[in-house]
Amino acid sequence: MLIDSHAHFWHSYMSMDGPDINVIIRGMEDTGIDMTYINSLSAIINTDTSPGNREVYDITVQYPDLFRGLAVVTPYAGQKALDELERCLTEYKFIGLKLHPWMQGYYANADFLDPLFDICRSYDVPVQFHTGTPPYTQVFQVACQAARHPDVRIVFSHMGLNYQWRDCIDVGKRYKNTYFESCGISYVFAIERIIRELGAHRVMFGTDNPFLFPKTELLKLEDISLSDTDLEWIYHKTAEEAFRQ
Repeated sequence: MLIDSHAHFWHSYMSMDGPDINVIIRGMEDTGIDMTYINSLSAIINTDTSPGNREVYDITVQYPDLFRGLAVVTPYAGQKALDELERCLTEYKFIGLKLHPWMQGYYANADFLDPLFDICRSYDVPVQFHTGTPPYTQVFQVACQAARHPDVRIVFSHMGLNYQWRDCIDVGKRYKNTYFESCGISYVFAIERIIRELGAHRVMFGTDNPFLFPKTELLKLEDISLSDTDLEWIYHKTAEEAFRQ
């Protein structure tokens, strides 16, 4: 079993047309990915995130064996954001919340995110953060949310990228409600170090499909000498645990 915990879909993003969903599916088939957790990139850059979330919902309905949806909301939308998150978790049966402060324009440690965390807590779903990009989404900023909400699971996408991966080790040791996803970081030795320091049960596979090449992201893990048990956790069990699948 191989789960991709990080992928995007969109029709329009900053004048760039999105790929057909079959492009994403082909990437899954070529890499042996069985299930993808997907979110709307167009929702990330729009105050009204409902059309993007609806697109993702339609994909999960059309391909129920291949995709699970993650909600995207813009915290600046206030009550509308809370209502949209509720709809995504109840009507759409999405399995988590994706936040991208770098693109949405707020600091990841902002306390006005608390109501969103409260909803995620009540539905027992995790919050997935883009990490590693100053000034808005640095690892230590997301760590503040892990400290403020110890009973909400938090996924650090990209493991802090190439310059903040060491911070992930410190954060992971301090806050046990944190998980780390492997795509986008090009240092294989850093991925290996995080696995060794925190354990494979805290690390999950992701691709950023279709921005990055799924096969390349998988090769990074295959280049590390890992036990079958460790690979089982990274390939699917960690994601299943974090997202309660």
